Amino acid sequence: MAEATIILTRAEISSQIDIAKAIPAIEQAMGEFEKGNDYLPSKAVFDIPIPTEGATIAACVTGYTTASDILSMKLGQERTDNPQLGLPTTNSWIAAFRPNTGELLMICDGTLPTMYRTASAAAVAANHLARADAATLAVIGAGQLGRHCLLAVSTVRNFEKIFVFDVRNEATRQVIDDLSTRVGVPMEVSDARTACRGAEVIVTATNSREPIIKADWIRPGSHLSCMGADLHDKIECEMALLPGCRLFADFIEHTLQRGEVSQAVEQGVLSKDCYAGSLGQVINGDVAGRESDDQITLYDGVGIGIQDTTIAATIYEQARAANLGTRISFS
Repeated sequence: MAEATIILTRAEISSQIDIAKAIPAIEQAMGEFEKGNDYLPSKAVFDIPIPTEGATIAACVTGYTTASDILSMKLGQERTDNPQLGLPTTNSWIAAFRPNTGELLMICDGTLPTMYRTASAAAVAANHLARADAATLAVIGAGQLGRHCLLAVSTVRNFEKIFVFDVRNEATRQVIDDLSTRVGVPMEVSDARTACRGAEVIVTATNSREPIIKADWIRPGSHLSCMGADLHDKIECEMALLPGCRLFADFIEHTLQRGEVSQAVEQGVLSKDCYAGSLGQVINGDVAGRESDDQITLYDGVGIGIQDTTIAATIYEQARAANLGTRISFS
């Protein structure tokens, strides 16, 4: 008999799903992917030809992991004019399938799970690549992604201070007001320069099309988890910073096309073999991570389908066990 399909909203995921296990699950998934056990087709990214001044991007991301035995497909869309209409900039949905039968197991909001998996990857990178004594964190971008990155990264290290910057001061203050008690670490509204110069771990979580991080702001020994540049025209770091970094990717084939370093490779600032390796290779011990305390490390995270699959599996199993969401049958 076919399984009923579970329908979950963003509000239900936020209030009823425990994502505490997301960080170790993402870490395991990235390591297993490097062993060749999973399936990751190329991300499909395209422009929608509609009359508007802003970006009209759609992307389809797919992945299968043997650990979850789930195939996921996510359709995400970006509309940069949406805030003027009182709508979020990005929307996405995830469908999860049983691969051996093709059954549709779940349809759920994809925006919040995308935040969870991206933030979890930022935390895994910081944990593996930052100095052992790193005590200060800077989060550049106070939107939904920055908020979840702050929560995730602050769980893997015992920070003594957190700087938060966003071009919208009200968003920065809102994040600090909302999260200060939950995080339990002193947090400070800051400009980007002060935040980067004061931090040993820096997470970028913006939609910027212009560099925000300047090369001379970054101290020796810093680590950067760059999570915002998931399209070729996005960039968060000044190109002059990149040649001095030990670079890692979530999936090199994808990051060369649309990651933080993609424009630098295109312009000849970096070569195509600029990455030391993938984060999964570091997790597995196949590639060395940080080699010295004064080295600058940078993780280039564009997001990959197996991360979506891992989060979808976490959500599905919890929803099924606790009878969450709405169930429908298509047969």
